[in-house]
Amino acid sequence: MPSETSTREQAVTMLDIQDLSVVIHRPGRQVAALSNVSFSVAPGEVVGLVGESGGGKSMVARAIVGMLPSGSHATGRVGFDGADVLRMDAADLAAHRGRGAAICFQNPRGALSPTRTVGRQLIDRLVTHQEMTGERARETAKELFESVGIRNPARRLEAYPHELSGGMAQRVMISLATGCAPGLLIADEPTTGLDVTLTREILRQFRHAADTDGRGVLLISHDLASIAEVCDRVVVLYAGTVVETGPAAKVLREPAHPYTRALLRSVPDVGGGRVVATAGGMPLMTAAPHDCPFAPRCAHAGDDCRSTRPETTALEPGWSLACFHPQQAPLAEATSGEPTKADTRIGDVVLKIEDAHVVYRSRFGSGGHHALRGVSLELKTGETLGVVGESGCGKSTLAKLIMGLVEPSEGSVEVAGKSVKKQSRAERTRAQMVFQDPIGSLSPRRTVGDSIAEPLRAAKVSTAERAKKTEAALARMELDGSILTRLPHELSGGQAQRIGIARALVGQPDLIVFDEPTSALDVTVQAQILDVIADVAADAGHGSVFISHDLATVRGFADRVVVLYLGRVVEEGPVDEVFDRPKHPYTRALLGSAPRLGETRTAAVQLVKDLDEADAATGCALAARCPFVTDTCRSQEQTLQSYGESRAACWRVPELPALIEKS
Repeated sequence: MPSETSTREQAVTMLDIQDLSVVIHRPGRQVAALSNVSFSVAPGEVVGLVGESGGGKSMVARAIVGMLPSGSHATGRVGFDGADVLRMDAADLAAHRGRGAAICFQNPRGALSPTRTVGRQLIDRLVTHQEMTGERARETAKELFESVGIRNPARRLEAYPHELSGGMAQRVMISLATGCAPGLLIADEPTTGLDVTLTREILRQFRHAADTDGRGVLLISHDLASIAEVCDRVVVLYAGTVVETGPAAKVLREPAHPYTRALLRSVPDVGGGRVVATAGGMPLMTAAPHDCPFAPRCAHAGDDCRSTRPETTALEPGWSLACFHPQQAPLAEATSGEPTKADTRIGDVVLKIEDAHVVYRSRFGSGGHHALRGVSLELKTGETLGVVGESGCGKSTLAKLIMGLVEPSEGSVEVAGKSVKKQSRAERTRAQMVFQDPIGSLSPRRTVGDSIAEPLRAAKVSTAERAKKTEAALARMELDGSILTRLPHELSGGQAQRIGIARALVGQPDLIVFDEPTSALDVTVQAQILDVIADVAADAGHGSVFISHDLATVRGFADRVVVLYLGRVVEEGPVDEVFDRPKHPYTRALLGSAPRLGETRTAAVQLVKDLDEADAATGCALAARCPFVTDTCRSQEQTLQSYGESRAACWRVPELPALIEKS
């Protein structure tokens, strides 16, 4: 949580944005990206900038560092340490970028040069911005890597971006940004796609930069539950306008603006409770709004909202909003209630995996990466199986194994009673996957209609029947038929993911694998897609596997859950049993790290080291990280044992409550 020092009134303002408006001119059209945006960031303060995709969050970041797109016209003031960024010349901007303000980008691998080691990229920044010698810069680079939790920093300095995990690449980006010694750190969606433990660690780095180094931090995110624990204040953007701003504890727990409340209702909760999706989407503004831009989606809108733009007014000191009809009822009253799961009949076994091992062999002789180790599981029609775990635990490899994209080095995989190895091309369509990157999963050369019909062509379905089934699948996704002729680049993320689900459904498969299907979507679109997935998963005619690092989304509609760690199943059982009464120390640590709105959570089990496959060569896979490890754990491999309704691979389960109480 923010420190007492950082939450006090700051005497100095580092960033002061006043009435910032940005209009982007394109041939034949224009876009009003920002309209009269005003807020500030002080030294030692973490400010969260939140809202849906298309709301203008990244445009604010670009304005702060003077990197607005071509064709932009900006008015207002972006004040930084007394100077206006909008009026800086090229030399002043070059000095400002890095030393004044530095950005940690959303896609760290895309922002890093693929042809240079990450160490060389960091050393060059230190030499340029802090005028260090090469030798001193190298030592400082090691210290910066250590400070963000990168072990073996000397070895990691020689790594290329493609050799790093997502979490490791994000830590490198933080090092690159802080290496410039900026006054303001801007983090643009720094935790997208990261698991709960990495998310918590990355956000703590930004909190540490504010508390220890006195830096201002602007944290751009749609992950409201995560940033709630580290932000001092929150600014909520909608359609390029600020609709609410104030202390994080107030805005994220007692929101007054209907849009802020809608955002928070869209956030899944690991403790249960239903997600409420807001209909509609963000409008594309061609000019500054003359009315409330949220009015078409707001249940409380009146005639005044549709004719006049509300002015920003103060609810109390430091907390303001732009709304004619602020809401005062506690948010908990509107979001209470358990998620409802359809009463489906569990049928025959549709997926059976027995003692499966997957080893990715090294290109340079012997050895390799043991991605899955002795995984066994079953899934029946009408059932949804959740698969959770940190990055690198084997979730994606399990998905590829089920789909027949990788072969087990040992063990067997059967879908609908037939070995995946022996399936024909037509039989392979009996299992379908919904991918993490919705637009990237669609061929850029094929229309939406062609993409949806792809499994039907593989199954040799007639042209007339393909058209009929394609239209039916599209209608189920609540998309208009006119979208069939579009190409993927013409779709929003939410539309593309609905197309991906329609493609998976169209051939009426026996099994659907959802691989992180909502991690790239903002919270309101995510809530809409989760409604669709829950409806699909409730079908009695097929089984569903839902793979995710987001524990709260799994809790919403899975029947059973499997917890993976370094390629091993360490716990499995009914979802409510595993989430409410976890047995394995690793499951306890994951659930303790999962953020929840309205409360600060402390993990009951604190893992003591980063995930490293080399640590799991013998004995229990978690031994190197578990605070309750013994010599027995280090020497004896653990297998799944029954504890009530669930099973866990830990012999100390009966002792854990007492051990946790003592720790």
